[in-house]
Amino acid sequence: ISTRLAQNEKNKMKTLADLQIEREQIRAIDAKESFELALNQTCNRDDLFQSALATRGFILKTIDRMHSQLVKAIDGEFDETRVHYLMTDALIDLMRGLSNEVESAALPLPVFTEYFKRGAKPRDLLTVSQWSDRNRWLQSGTNSPGKWNTSLTPYLREIMDSLSEHSPVRDVTFIKSSGLGGTEALYNWLGYVMHHLQNKDLLVVVPTLELRDRSFNPRLSKMIDETEVLSELVIRASRNKANRGDLMEYGARSRIIKAGANSPDSLRSDHLPYVICDEVDAFPWDVGGEGDPMTLIENRQRTFSRAKSYFVSTPTNDQASRIEVLYKRSDMRRYYVPCPHCHEDQTLKLGGKETPYGLKWKLSATQNNEPAQILSVQYLCEHCATLIDEGYKPEMLAKGRWIAERPHIKLHRGYHLNALYAPIGLGLGWRAIVEKWLSSQNDTSELKAFVNTYLGEVWTEQGDAIDPTGLLSRLEVYPESFKGLARTAGVDVQKDRLEVTIDDWMEGEECFRRAHIIIPGDTAQLHVWQMLEEEFKQWNPDAAAIDSGYNTSMVYAFVESKRYCFAVKGMSGAFKPIVEDPKARAQRLRRQRKKGVMVHIVGVDQAKTLLFARLKITTAGPGYIHFPQTGDFDDEYFSQLTSEKLVTRIRGTRPTKEWIQTRTRNEALDCSNYSLAALRLANIDLEARSKKRQQPPTTEKPKAMPRTRNNFINGW
Repeated sequence: ISTRLAQNEKNKMKTLADLQIEREQIRAIDAKESFELALNQTCNRDDLFQSALATRGFILKTIDRMHSQLVKAIDGEFDETRVHYLMTDALIDLMRGLSNEVESAALPLPVFTEYFKRGAKPRDLLTVSQWSDRNRWLQSGTNSPGKWNTSLTPYLREIMDSLSEHSPVRDVTFIKSSGLGGTEALYNWLGYVMHHLQNKDLLVVVPTLELRDRSFNPRLSKMIDETEVLSELVIRASRNKANRGDLMEYGARSRIIKAGANSPDSLRSDHLPYVICDEVDAFPWDVGGEGDPMTLIENRQRTFSRAKSYFVSTPTNDQASRIEVLYKRSDMRRYYVPCPHCHEDQTLKLGGKETPYGLKWKLSATQNNEPAQILSVQYLCEHCATLIDEGYKPEMLAKGRWIAERPHIKLHRGYHLNALYAPIGLGLGWRAIVEKWLSSQNDTSELKAFVNTYLGEVWTEQGDAIDPTGLLSRLEVYPESFKGLARTAGVDVQKDRLEVTIDDWMEGEECFRRAHIIIPGDTAQLHVWQMLEEEFKQWNPDAAAIDSGYNTSMVYAFVESKRYCFAVKGMSGAFKPIVEDPKARAQRLRRQRKKGVMVHIVGVDQAKTLLFARLKITTAGPGYIHFPQTGDFDDEYFSQLTSEKLVTRIRGTRPTKEWIQTRTRNEALDCSNYSLAALRLANIDLEARSKKRQQPPTTEKPKAMPRTRNNFINGW
């Protein structure tokens, strides 16, 4: 202590001149070290030239033998992915060999060898799974924290490796059940692009902007925080312009653009090579009136010949499943695992009582109406009929392999996986799957969710439907002299068109369909309705029913001065009649007249039931529907006419019948229902008209007839 005190006193006594001298001494020492370093790095010009010439010779020799080594590396290999990998690996071996030759040569300038070897060193040839095993960490939100290990989910290895830079695969589609790691594979590819490739822009699209901010951004930040090699690339300051909710910059001018499928602005302008689409079945079919978002996304990749896309989602129903459509365009791969007893490959299926293989379970006897308990769950091999315990699953997954149903498709790989493959400890076990299956049997909505999220399959409603192609055989040519007893029209109103069905009717409501007319144009404009009036003047219907569910005010204005026209509104409900009985309708219309509105209710469920029953009649007569052999009645028309089916849904323990659409457009079906409603609303007695037609003509001067509905086709 006394020594330090003495030194402090001595320092206090230093003058300003002493301090300046000490500073200059330090500068001199630094300058000397810099000079010596520069001197050591300085070389003779002739030595550098000779070393460069010698190295050039080694490089030319390497180029000369490159072709033969590449041919030798891929000899006998036909898989395109494997060819790309082997060629890249052979080039890396050539570069390493070149570096070793230069290093072992006695060059005039030895230091030249060190610099050349450093510059010629190739980047490691990594797949996405190799990068993940080397760099990715999971610290929270998982049952297996720590370093990422692809061997725990071996079925993800090929899926991720298909997204690697050297893989020729352009599109990867993963249709799956929940909780199998498809989203983690997404984040692994993100990390691979950011750290390993470093110079690639990437677009990530989730269903909505709200989901992007609530789910994707926090998970991306979590992955970057937990993975050291990524946290070094990203500026974490939230106020920094490179780190925004819709954009993240990393490395040297590289970006991750984060978009929502419900926002056309977020899908515009940027051109980039890589795209990730998460939960594509939740994407809208039209975004902001600009069309399908998938097309907008595809346009962003047009300028890149080696672009890649990853589509992942749990499926929905068969009429609105984008991921199912994408999977059917791919080579359609499924994961085959060997039986531990007979070693034959097979895919894992739910099974049950209906199939001779798959999951099998034993239930306890039921007492006092209590639910049965599951005693055991095992998998029955479809080859050797041996029961397999779930404890064999890790071994089965490790030895599994993806097999393509359509191997001729090379650039688009599709993968399908269900919850039975979930690794033990990382997902639901077989017993839990069986419990959910049994508990969902009494509710159709629960059963649908099970099929989507546990089996990874689309939900298909089973019900009463008609094949539209069979109706094409019923087209016929009407006699020129044919004239119906009554004529009606049914009009469906859309935003950009009116669709009109014209029907002639005979006894027993035998229908002779005359025409199906499409009047294009904005139905909020007057000229479209004037065109409809011209059609009515030509066809002269006895009654017409016009849908008032869209552009209601225009419909009311049109029917106001035309007593043969009825404004109608379709309502579902199994017990609603096609049209109300005259007494009930009169009472309701009496109330509506006071409000200036007269709308007739059409029970569309009963109308559809009657129509489908009549379409199944095979012989002409009462109820039969005839179709003329004209251009109006083509494949599209009959597809629209049969675009719904009657299904049985269970809610609790009560079965109910519901009509559901099987395709988007169903205007022909609606027009047919409205035409029948017009016949019944007009209260036309077809049998009475038939008898009157059959009576011999009279010579008496006819009395003046009261005006009928078709006398009121006046101007609007």
